[in-house]
Amino acid sequence: MISSLLNKKILIEKGVVNSSAVMSPTLSYTEYMETWANVYVRSASATFEESEGLVYSTEFTIRYNSRSKEINNKFRIKYNGQYYRIIEVTEPEPRHSIKIIAEHYYGE
Repeated sequence: MISSLLNKKILIEKGVVNSSAVMSPTLSYTEYMETWANVYVRSASATFEESEGLVYSTEFTIRYNSRSKEINNKFRIKYNGQYYRIIEVTEPEPRHSIKIIAEHYYGE
């Protein structure tokens, strides 16, 4: 992994399950780690359900460390003031880097 490619600051937030006043589960997020990443927008596609929406698939590559190895799909990423839902986490270079594939919904 080339260090100069890690040039975008991202914030990774961890999802925590809480209970509401009527004892239904709610999900809230707390800051987990701030790190440098390589950001690559892979594709965009349109979804047609109740309303039309654009879905952007984005790759985030970060360094492997003791905190980043714990990341899974219960986390989310904040980049440029927008939130990304994690779809998949892989290790293309074991113990060197982690690639996170996430999606951002336009207008969310």
